[in-house]
Amino acid sequence: MLRFDLHVHTSHSYDGFCSVDEVVAAARAKGLNGVAITDHNSIAGHQEAKKYSKDGFLVILGVEVSSADGHIVGLGVRELIPRDLPAKETVERIREQGGIAIAAHPFALGRRPGLVYRAKFDAIEVLNSHAFFISNPLAHRFAERNKIPMVAGSDAHRRDEIGLAYTTVDGEPKTESILEQIKTGKSSVSGRAVPFPSLLWRFLLKLVSKK
Repeated sequence: MLRFDLHVHTSHSYDGFCSVDEVVAAARAKGLNGVAITDHNSIAGHQEAKKYSKDGFLVILGVEVSSADGHIVGLGVRELIPRDLPAKETVERIREQGGIAIAAHPFALGRRPGLVYRAKFDAIEVLNSHAFFISNPLAHRFAERNKIPMVAGSDAHRRDEIGLAYTTVDGEPKTESILEQIKTGKSSVSGRAVPFPSLLWRFLLKLVSKK
């Protein structure tokens, strides 16, 4: 079985504090088989990230798009997708590149409601380490009731957060194989929330950045 943190930010995100190298080192140290680089509206880290897919470790190229209806993680994308498009169009553009579209923390407090109703997603992020209280249970219940594949990711912005939540699949450490396993519902989720000090730090950062 292979374990992947499918939602990780680097310093190419406005609120990220890890270089690509640091992300990979932390993921390896925690025993993960791979990680998805999903910076906010940026694929600037992709070129560097490609060189780390070796020796059984896989870096999946992705992006977290700020659609008009909420955040959408695209895995397996090669080109940047414009922000502020409707969710349905964002999903279509991700699939046009051969990627899969994931509704990111769809029920997290403070987020726009209704993302999961505005497009048909390939998977729902049902465990996000930064989504608190009933956010993750609501996402899990929605995915379960609608028979949509489930994934997990730490939504890490700092080194120590990487791997707090992860998705387990059975397949080859190749992007196409992992995405296919997710799409067909052959994935499971594990993990926990970030420690409170880390959550507080991110909250304060959002207050000053207003992104």
